[in-house]
Amino acid sequence: MATSRAHGDDELRPMLATAGRPPVDPGWAVEFKWDGVRALVVVEGGSVRFVSRNGNDVTGGYPELVAAVPTDRDLVLDGEIVALDAAGRPDFGLLQHRMHVRTPPATLLEAVPVELYLFDVLRIDGGSLLGEPYDVRRRRLDELGVDAWRRVSVPPSFTDVTPAQALEVAREHRLEGIVAKRRTSRYEPGRRSAAWVKTALFHGQEVVLGGWTPGRGNRGSTLGSLLLGAHDADGRLRYVGNVGTGFTETALRALLDRMAPLRRTASPFDEPVPRDQARGVTWIEPCLVGEVEYRTLTHDGRLRHSVWRGLRPDREPEEVVLPALSAGVAPARAEERAAPPPPDDEPGGTLTPDTVTPEELAALDLLRRKGVWEVGGRELALTNLDKVLFPGRREDPLTKRDVTRHYAAVAPYLVPYLRDRPVNLHRYPDGVDRPGFWQKEVPSHAPEWLRRWRNPEADPGETQVYAVVDSAAALVWMANFGALELHPWTSGLPEFHEPTWALIDIDPGTNSTFADVLVLARLYRTALDHLGVHAAPKVTGKRGVQIWVPVEPGYTFADTRRWVERLSKAVGRMVPELVTWEWYTDRRSGLIRLDYTQNAINKTLVAPFSARPAPDAPVSVPIEWDELDDEDLRPDRWTVRTLPDRLAAHGDPLRPLIGLPQSLPPL
Repeated sequence: MATSRAHGDDELRPMLATAGRPPVDPGWAVEFKWDGVRALVVVEGGSVRFVSRNGNDVTGGYPELVAAVPTDRDLVLDGEIVALDAAGRPDFGLLQHRMHVRTPPATLLEAVPVELYLFDVLRIDGGSLLGEPYDVRRRRLDELGVDAWRRVSVPPSFTDVTPAQALEVAREHRLEGIVAKRRTSRYEPGRRSAAWVKTALFHGQEVVLGGWTPGRGNRGSTLGSLLLGAHDADGRLRYVGNVGTGFTETALRALLDRMAPLRRTASPFDEPVPRDQARGVTWIEPCLVGEVEYRTLTHDGRLRHSVWRGLRPDREPEEVVLPALSAGVAPARAEERAAPPPPDDEPGGTLTPDTVTPEELAALDLLRRKGVWEVGGRELALTNLDKVLFPGRREDPLTKRDVTRHYAAVAPYLVPYLRDRPVNLHRYPDGVDRPGFWQKEVPSHAPEWLRRWRNPEADPGETQVYAVVDSAAALVWMANFGALELHPWTSGLPEFHEPTWALIDIDPGTNSTFADVLVLARLYRTALDHLGVHAAPKVTGKRGVQIWVPVEPGYTFADTRRWVERLSKAVGRMVPELVTWEWYTDRRSGLIRLDYTQNAINKTLVAPFSARPAPDAPVSVPIEWDELDDEDLRPDRWTVRTLPDRLAAHGDPLRPLIGLPQSLPPL
């Protein structure tokens, strides 16, 4: 047993986890990662004290938790303070309302209640447990009877599942991730230890605020974006990007109030900030710490697709480092990758039903003209693998093997747009230089494991049973079936009458140029920015651009169609010489149709990352808004062969919008 001693300052520093992939060797316990704020709970002398990670006393901010902890024993406990959303999940955005309030009023206590999740114990009645193994400490924690305390609980620790399996459960329940802890590990106060490994499903990063840029449109009176920094291994403050989304109006004004007294004349960063990111910037002293979510870390250490989460008063600026920078390691360059990297919400390439391993891809390459390929635990009989499906124009022709490999490798990016949705298939079994045809009905020879959905409203003669793609194996089966183009429904299951996307389709005519399409896409960009609506553009792989707008549950197709129609009519009035509203193609005079009629049940647009039936196998690819100004942009710029490099460099800008519960402002 560890020796008894009174606790000191060292004991009041929490042990920290290293970031990494879920461990695969035995001997680990797994806990869920909670989206809250870390706190040590000190119970001594009949009183309760809460100490933040950086040693600050935050007791006054959480009176309901102070009242919930019994004071009949001396204890030091480790845990997380959380605020729960309506679904019972920790919500850091909610907790932000409490973190900055030293003495919360009764109205705030009622509006944003908090709970305490305990996961470790450091001391009991004067006896230190720091030297005891994890299993012993967890047993002693369970023996305290915490579950009888109001607002306090001990979340489960799993020892009978692998960390990878636990991560899948976290993904299904939309939790932040997992923390794997060696069952033999002792508690090391203040140390970031490899004995604890955290794997986040959404990358969170603490950042130092270095300034802000002016706002535009409906944010003209506040700010446009924050300039962010982090320290490298030498302690230099490096510029790591801007964040301009994720703010509420209240948060924007509160940030300006906090930053205004901190103005300075020169940049606080120890390196130049790119000129296009610093136009009109107001620099500030680097003393505020915030947190963002991000999707991609570029090779030069810049955060891409960042979303603001809030200030972190419990962190010191000196603590803020980027793992890749502090370790002197940069992400792999695009040319070093043989297949698309996993999306950032699949950290470290965690194996999921959407992920095909390099070993599985290598096995595909070893097959002859036909053979059985095992992917994702499913055996698929593949045929005619050397048959040319896409003729070459600027590149070599592509075979069925190439197309199968594309859909297998891109599955982690594509399946999220197909999951829980019926899908319409555009089949070209003899290649794209032969006529294709639509197939919606699942054929009788489809494998039993392929998910199906029966349309309860289908009339005789209409499609009765649709396929639903929920895995890489399902995508591979469809590629082998000759389904080269995939069109998911705009609505999901089971609420198939409620769209989750509002779609804007900029459909060029025979006399329209891509430059004309871009004029309209930029006008939509301005309009959506003015309205404060989150959306993302996508080149179609053919001639046009589409814009996908996420919507919250409850909208009907009539609602989204009406909203897109009104928005499109307003945009069209700006350049009437480019636009037609005629339904029939032969009456459009070769002009662009802003097609709002796609917002209807079973009306579909091509899925992101789906191939298109044209030479070289162009792909429909989501892009950043600022790429509309790229002089090299073409609607068919990326192909099956060049997509991996694109994904390695930029990821998927549309992915953060999947499932975003957004209300559409009235028009």
